[in-house]
Amino acid sequence: MTPMTTALTDRQKIRKLPFYIAAMTMNSVFTTLTVFGSVFPLFLADLGLDKARIGVALALIPYATLISPFMAPFVSKWGFRRTFLIVWTIRKFIITAMLLAPAILATAGPDAAFVWVTLCIVGFALCRAAGDTGLLPWTQELVPNDIRGKFMAFENVIVTLAQIAVVALAGFLIDHLTGSARYTTPMGIGVVGGLIGVLLFSLLPGGKPTRQTIDLRAHLAEVRIALGDRNFIFFMSMLTLVTLGSGLSGSFIPLFANEQIGLSPGNVVLLSIGSSAGTLLAALPVGWALDRIGNKPLMWIGLAALLALPLCWLAVPRHAPDSLAFAMGISFVAGIGGATWSMSWSRFLFNAAVPPQHSAVYLSVYYAWSSFVGGSGPLLAGAILTALAPGMSNPYAGLFAISLIPMLIGGGVLGRLRDHEAVSLRHLAGRALRRASRT
Repeated sequence: MTPMTTALTDRQKIRKLPFYIAAMTMNSVFTTLTVFGSVFPLFLADLGLDKARIGVALALIPYATLISPFMAPFVSKWGFRRTFLIVWTIRKFIITAMLLAPAILATAGPDAAFVWVTLCIVGFALCRAAGDTGLLPWTQELVPNDIRGKFMAFENVIVTLAQIAVVALAGFLIDHLTGSARYTTPMGIGVVGGLIGVLLFSLLPGGKPTRQTIDLRAHLAEVRIALGDRNFIFFMSMLTLVTLGSGLSGSFIPLFANEQIGLSPGNVVLLSIGSSAGTLLAALPVGWALDRIGNKPLMWIGLAALLALPLCWLAVPRHAPDSLAFAMGISFVAGIGGATWSMSWSRFLFNAAVPPQHSAVYLSVYYAWSSFVGGSGPLLAGAILTALAPGMSNPYAGLFAISLIPMLIGGGVLGRLRDHEAVSLRHLAGRALRRASRT
């Protein structure tokens, strides 16, 4: 049974959106300085964990999202907002507990430290899965459809700037502190930022329960509706193929830049600045365009950029004075293409693929499957490189070629998506020609 709730007006939503952006910014501070940034693998390596154990630890996070569809009915009953705030708070204390790992290493050895870290990551991953199961439908409710593109653009700019700042801070602390404090200090700062983010999220309205009881039979019926929704399944198939392809080509770009192009590790790290600059440049124009011409034209542009990137990387001069400049330019284009692609498909998800009345179920299915695919891409890429290495001097070329196949198939599926807002590329070209003829 669905409880009666009063729908928020667009005016009420828009007044609270600055708090949402501030909350997401502080959440990005937390994630960048802890489990999703470059600090975390360094922290694990400092504990003496080998690469295999680090890989296992990192894989636990995306794979835990497979429980999301099973949690959706409980989250719907408890309330999206309430569930999110509770588990988002708990996961901060779990990461705080993880900071005890150096002490456990010193007293009980590396195996005990690995077990402790693994338990903390499992707890964090489960909280993340439950929290995002609430956050996604809550976000769909909070942001009006007609300004979603502009809103995503502004949020993207603010969050990217914050990430650049905290990465610089983390680099400074790692260079100037000693021992395990090099990593626990920035991670501790991240936890504080995350708690501030939870406080800001608590100021947002909406996210009320949509069920009075937990009816698993009704939930399974909604899951069947989602799996029988042709447009949603086409969207998920397209996203799976493109995510898999881009993950294959993108996962090992840092190693490719170091081993094949000849960039130093320090210069490889600098490439992220080019990508961030591209994201900042693209975000506002892409958001403006999304609200005016719809999602699919921008999705085509973003996909074209993703297809071009592997070929561009192979064309970079090797061990040359201008290698860094070329690589930085490609990273800049990658930032533009990545922002265009991610913003356009995200807007399509909320505005066209997911009906609001079934948002909890649809978005839990999306979240679980997309996270699984995203986590599988790097593992598959590593296996392909290992298989190609004995017979190729540059196994990355083979990996990049293979990555194009799922992305091209994904483009074929993209053409079959229905988007009531979309303006066809043919119509846009005709409009541009008419404007040119009048000048």
